[in-house]
This record gives sequence, structure tokens and C-alpha cells, in this order.
Amino acid sequence: MFLGTRTQLQAAFWEANWFEADDVNVKSAIKVAQATVRQTGYTKAPVSTLLLEGRPPDLVFQKSLNTFAKRHHLRVCKLPQMYHGQEVWIGAATHDIATSISRANTKWSHRIDPHIDREREWVGTDLLFVGTAKSYAMVTARALPRSCRMPPETKSSRMAECG
Repeated sequence: MFLGTRTQLQAAFWEANWFEADDVNVKSAIKVAQATVRQTGYTKAPVSTLLLEGRPPDLVFQKSLNTFAKRHHLRVCKLPQMYHGQEVWIGAATHDIATSISRANTKWSHRIDPHIDREREWVGTDLLFVGTAKSYAMVTARALPRSCRMPPETKSSRMAECG
């Protein structure tokens, strides 16, 4: 969870060398292919769209690790609620640790580090380290999504529904 304006959130992540991800399109697909073949990073690489309560994230950040196969990314959604007069944002962070090809060899995807809590802590520590965050606290929530699925009608557009 993050508190602040959209501009403050963007500035905090930019200062920590996170970049807003490119949209998924033909141009970004070509850049992904080039980065994969060259085994280099792609600082604004797109990420698949995951939906929260039927809507896409408001912001998507990613941090490259000098190879497209390994990177950190974060999807952030703005909540309608305010907390002590500040905007509330929630995020889902994952760490891509490798690429893999489907069993049918028709498409590839990223393997995600199963230690999700460690990734959440890494994002908070990264922002604190560069001084863009003021504090960090673990917050428990009872109604967080526990799984994601790809609705049949959106599989081609790389969207998933979380709930």
C-alpha cells in the first residue's frame, strides 16, 4: 500500500530507477524479441495486464536486471478511499527469475519467484534506500486476492482476473 498522489508515486519510483512499463503492442514485442536474443535488459519492458475487481492497474513499474528474463515489476491500483487526507494505492509486486516455454512450445512466459513476501519487502527497502519513501510497514489485509485466472475471452489480450 502506498500513500500519496500519482505524481509523488511516479517520482518515488523514478528516483529508485523503476520505469513505467511500455504498453503491450507490436513495437514493444519487437523490443522484447531483441532483448531476448541479445540477452540484454529492456528498461521499460511491458508486463501482462492483471485486473483487480475488473479494472487494469493505474500504474505499472518495472526494474530491469540487465536481462529480460530477470526483472522486478509492480502493478499499482488507486483505491477510492482516502487515508488521513491522502490517496491510497495498492500494489502487487513480482520478481521474474527466468523465462520458460509452454509445453506445446507455442508461447513463452516468465517464471516468478515463489517468495512473494520477499519481493514486497524488496520494493519497500528499495524506495527507503534511495530516500523516496518516508516509512515502511507490513499491513495485513483480509480481503486480498489469493489467485488469478485468465478469463477465456481475454486470453489473447494477456489479461487476468484476480480475486
